[in-house]
Amino acid sequence: MRHEALELARSARIIADQTEVSVGICPPSVWIDPICREVDGSRLWVGAQDCVGDGFGAHTGCLNAAMISDAGCGFVLLGHSERRARFAERTEGLLPAIAATLETGMFPVLCVGESLEDRNSGRAVGVVESQVRPLLHAGLDLSGVVLAYEPVWAIGTGLTATAQDIAEMHRAIRAVLGRDDAIVLYGGSVSPSSAARSFR
Repeated sequence: MRHEALELARSARIIADQTEVSVGICPPSVWIDPICREVDGSRLWVGAQDCVGDGFGAHTGCLNAAMISDAGCGFVLLGHSERRARFAERTEGLLPAIAATLETGMFPVLCVGESLEDRNSGRAVGVVESQVRPLLHAGLDLSGVVLAYEPVWAIGTGLTATAQDIAEMHRAIRAVLGRDDAIVLYGGSVSPSSAARSFR
C-alpha cells in the first residue's frame, strides 16, 4: 500500500508542477512523512486528514498541529463528513484544532455540508450556515481559513450537485463569514470537467 501511495503522490506532483492551480493531497498519517520527502521542492501541497487542537497532554493515537507541521504538511483537513458522521464532530469542537493549525502557519480546510434528507426538506442552506457560524465567535483570523463545501449526498453516490446548487451554497457561506474574498472549495463527486468550472 505504501508503494501505491507514493506512486499516487508522484502523479499528483507532476500535475501540480504543470499547472497554476493549487493541488493538494491528504494521505493517511502513516504516509505523510515519506510522501512529504518524495514531493519536497514541488508545488504539490500535502495535508493531514485531521488533528487535535492542543499541543500538549496525552492524546494516544492522535497528532497535534505542531507534529503535522513538523512532518512537512502545509494544511489540515478538519470536519470531514465521515468524521462528522462517525465521531459526531461539530464545528464548535473543532475550533481548538483550527486555531492550533493557524498558529503553526498551516491553513485549515474546514469541511461543511448537508445530508440528502436536509436538502430534500429545504434545510440545506440553514444546516451549512450553522456549521460555519461558530467560526465567527472564536476570535480567529478567518483570512487563513479555507471552507470546503461537500454535500454528503454527493460523495460516492453517483449524485452530483448542480452548478447552481454549489454557487448558492458558496454565496451563503461567504455571507455568513462576511467575506466576499473567502476561499470556498467544492468536494463531492468531482470530475476533471466539474473541477475546471468556476463556482464563485
